[in-house]
Amino acid sequence: MNLSTTAQAILAAAALFALGGILLTWIGLARKAKGLLVSGVALLFAGGATVLAWAIVEGTGAQAFAVGLAAALVPAPVLVGTFLWLGRYRRRPWLVLAFCFGWGACVATAISLIVNTSASVILEKNDLDPNLAAVVSAPVIEEITKLLGPLLVYWTARRHLTGTLDAIVYCGLAGAGFAIAENVLYASGAYLNGAESLDVAAGIAQVTILVAVRGLATMFAHPLMTGLSAIGLGKAARRPGRKGLQTVWIIGMMLCGMGLHALWNGSSVLGVNLDMPALWFALYPAFLAPLFFTMVGAALWLRAADARRTQVALAPMVAAGQVSPPELASLATFSRRAAARAWAYRYAGAPGEAAMKDFQRAASDLAEQYDLASIGRPWDRALIEHAAHTMNAARAVYAGRDPHTPAALWDGRQYHVTFPDGQMRAVDAPPQPVMPLPVAPPPAYPGTYA
Repeated sequence: MNLSTTAQAILAAAALFALGGILLTWIGLARKAKGLLVSGVALLFAGGATVLAWAIVEGTGAQAFAVGLAAALVPAPVLVGTFLWLGRYRRRPWLVLAFCFGWGACVATAISLIVNTSASVILEKNDLDPNLAAVVSAPVIEEITKLLGPLLVYWTARRHLTGTLDAIVYCGLAGAGFAIAENVLYASGAYLNGAESLDVAAGIAQVTILVAVRGLATMFAHPLMTGLSAIGLGKAARRPGRKGLQTVWIIGMMLCGMGLHALWNGSSVLGVNLDMPALWFALYPAFLAPLFFTMVGAALWLRAADARRTQVALAPMVAAGQVSPPELASLATFSRRAAARAWAYRYAGAPGEAAMKDFQRAASDLAEQYDLASIGRPWDRALIEHAAHTMNAARAVYAGRDPHTPAALWDGRQYHVTFPDGQMRAVDAPPQPVMPLPVAPPPAYPGTYA
């Protein structure tokens, strides 16, 4: 079997994987069958991974591919862990998170590789520098394909993408997957170049330099560029029923990501053509690094805003006697949530800490449903009831465990505190909520704390 026949067979197999995956995914979505859905997505990813692996092995060899794969995995835990940490206080299905990462690593890279390679061939046939594909085609196709995965989540599982933080987590994982897969390609080429020029040690040295520069110093470049698209997707998610404005936000911010990508790649191409390799390195501290830290600050602010939104959304429950002021105050920031978990651990041990985590997550889920209702998005009554039940069940684990706290109840307006003489007296709530945290009430009262 000659090379052309082998290539055709591999590409045909990849196409069959992809088409079968798309069909199974479509049927799984229509029938709401998770097994078919997962199988279809796995086949689709297998098709993309087949194209990518074949292209690298064909171009560099199996040994270079193995070295490149190992090198690309070095920054992977930091890349993926960053976005998982960013969204860890919200219940995001692991299948959705894995889908976004796999989309970026397998599908987006395979499509981009085919398009960019074709663009390079066309440019070369027209007596133009094939490296211009990095400026002309790469920013366009790569930003589109990376964003398409989170867009599919938005279109098919909208309840899991309700705002900008969700979009940043999903788009960031897609960008991280793309960056890791792309690093396999570049690291394999670096190893082959060093090994053919000198020896294997030189190849390893080239890969080490690449990992240090590209894998560590600039590993967030792809997630950063896709992060601009995430802002548009998040803004669109907060504007239900306004399709024109949604489209403007998504396309507008995606174009910004493409522009940043073109600037980043263009500095490298221009630096080589002008014999100024330092141009690419100069762009990093001058432009990309400040933008990166700006995006980090924005992501942290959005993460903190999630906690503030919980406090605002659940505020009416205080007057209803379902949540008392200290409890609501403990949800307002993540540092307060950490203090609440430490308090629960101190008096109720590991089960108490786990219960407090469940309480906080359920409160966030409840606040999210109230928030969706406030902007006109569909909300889930069953999820609201489940979250409220979880909060009450969680409270029971650490209720009454603090020996320094008198028995007390919250009725929506006042505390009813049992004093040392055994009498229960009504006490107005202080201007600022104080510890201890409220807990689930006995049947006679709408609220209590321990």
